[in-house]
Amino acid sequence: MNASTTNCPGVTTHASIKIHKTQRMEPAAPVSISDAARDQFGYSLTEESNAFVEAGEVLQDRTPSDVYKPFRDSVPTTWQKYWQIVSELLCVPVFEELIASYLSEVHWIYGIIEPCYFQDTLKEWRKFTSSASGSKAIDSISAELRCFPAMLFQLLSTSLLYLPPGTNIEKSLESAPLELSQKYHDAGVEIMHLLGSQGTTLVGVQHDLLRAAWLKNRGRGAEAWHALSNSVRKAQDLNLHRRGKAFSDPSKVEFWYGEWKKRLWVTLYVWDGYVSILLGRPRLINAVDCNVEPPIDCDIPENLESVDLSMIQAYISRKDRIPSSVCLHLFMYSLAQKIHEIRTLGADNRGLRDYTVVQRLHYQMVFLLEGLPPTVRSPNPDLSWDSQMPFLPRQRERIYSSAQSILMALHRPHVAKHTESRTRAQEAALNVLKSQQRLFEVINRNNYAYFGHAFYSIDAAIVLSTIVSVYPCTDMEMLHQIVLAIQQAMGRLGLIEDQNELAPFGINIMRSCYRIVKDKYDESKQASSTAASDWGMNSDYQGVGHQGMDTSDESHNFSQLGLPVFNATTPNQANFAELNQLGRDDFILGFPDLDASSTEQSDFAQMNTIGRNEFDVSYWTDYRQLVFDDATYVLESSMHQGSSLG
Repeated sequence: MNASTTNCPGVTTHASIKIHKTQRMEPAAPVSISDAARDQFGYSLTEESNAFVEAGEVLQDRTPSDVYKPFRDSVPTTWQKYWQIVSELLCVPVFEELIASYLSEVHWIYGIIEPCYFQDTLKEWRKFTSSASGSKAIDSISAELRCFPAMLFQLLSTSLLYLPPGTNIEKSLESAPLELSQKYHDAGVEIMHLLGSQGTTLVGVQHDLLRAAWLKNRGRGAEAWHALSNSVRKAQDLNLHRRGKAFSDPSKVEFWYGEWKKRLWVTLYVWDGYVSILLGRPRLINAVDCNVEPPIDCDIPENLESVDLSMIQAYISRKDRIPSSVCLHLFMYSLAQKIHEIRTLGADNRGLRDYTVVQRLHYQMVFLLEGLPPTVRSPNPDLSWDSQMPFLPRQRERIYSSAQSILMALHRPHVAKHTESRTRAQEAALNVLKSQQRLFEVINRNNYAYFGHAFYSIDAAIVLSTIVSVYPCTDMEMLHQIVLAIQQAMGRLGLIEDQNELAPFGINIMRSCYRIVKDKYDESKQASSTAASDWGMNSDYQGVGHQGMDTSDESHNFSQLGLPVFNATTPNQANFAELNQLGRDDFILGFPDLDASSTEQSDFAQMNTIGRNEFDVSYWTDYRQLVFDDATYVLESSMHQGSSLG
């Protein structure tokens, strides 16, 4: 959002790189013996917890310095190492440019930091480092400030990851952006390791969340999930998931700082929900434990003292107001709450007995989509603010793609048993691809590295191609749209493959999906006696990316595999035995084989250094098998019932 954009009465919101004069950091409270002991022995610091009520009596003769003695014994070595790593920040070329690039090109995707608080902390850090003389000075600053260099390293590493080739920033760097990004990532991790339990701060939460984003964009899903876990646990230690202490008359600084903490928790809650349903990870957060209220739908002002708190509610109720950057996160938070319901009720389980649960959750999510403000609703949005707020077109498609992906994940396990879910999943997957195309048209090369640009499209294409192959579609217009949407997705992946870790694998997978739906389209066209001429869609994206669109070889045709032809509503159960004999290798025909012998030794060295991309062909092969199993589940169940009755 532009710095000149007004979003609260008499307030200018912040999106620039300038330093603020208003200090918003909470003062560091002295460490009490109770808090120190609780921290060392792993007990909750919440006032409601009575698990450590006798700590003061048991440890009454010990001081906080005794509790932290193991750490303090190694202080000289620890702080020397700390300063050695931190000193590298002073040598970062184009430091300001990288921060500005993050705020303008990356921040809209994640919302992990709040620019105004980030700038205040950066100002304090610069003030400290310019006057600090030796490691002893580190004791004079808050734990938040000690963690800040680690978070700053992660922010810089992420900014470098999104840096398109050939920019002026790249020309000023000491080494390749990707190499430098890895170096800064590792530096941040090492600082947090040195700080240990002192890293349990809001800045520490942000560090781990930024690291999770970095790891996911590098294709390292398991590590990203563990980094997210660290972030969630620190946030819970800080009680971000609980309703804060109520102030009868909070100061403006207290009010907005509380809002910022709520927003950070919302971000964690959303990430946890999405990772659980889209990547199949266990949930880290139990919704029952959370009673924090959601943040208000209003951007944090640049000048905290300029806002009359009594007027905020009236302002956010106005329908003609400027949309806030918080709107996206609030909607995603509502969706994440639905994800918790889906997982808790087992609605994403193909063995669910009460299908009305799926129907209810579907309509509730559709209701949430329809309730969005027109400026962030897609398709057919209100475009009146787009010219002033460039992030809006991106935000609305991110919202729509995310919602449709959740709907697709909700219905996918039920496509075999319920025609309604088959239709809903197909529609949602097609909507994802269309939305991703609209999103691609409003982003620039700075955004190509984003994990979602490849992931959502590959996911949707696999679901579409599987449904179409198992349940042939007789709607020629629908098939036409599916073929075109997957073809466009191939073109997108070809354009971003040099900057996106998932795209090179995705292009091959997308080719396989394309062949399936194109063959089904041709079969349906021939069966319905439509025009005999070849449909000329093959050439539209010819030559985009090095994979191209050549379909002359490795054609993936299910009929050649012995896949029986099913009618449009219920699979032909008489042919299930033949279908069941299809081997896993036959099913994934068209996915490229990875020939280890052709892999350069340098590639293995790099893999050992930065970690293997987990979202490779094998990952998508396993996922495709899962989708196929979902689509044929009713057949397998019927066969088992028949054999038991026979």
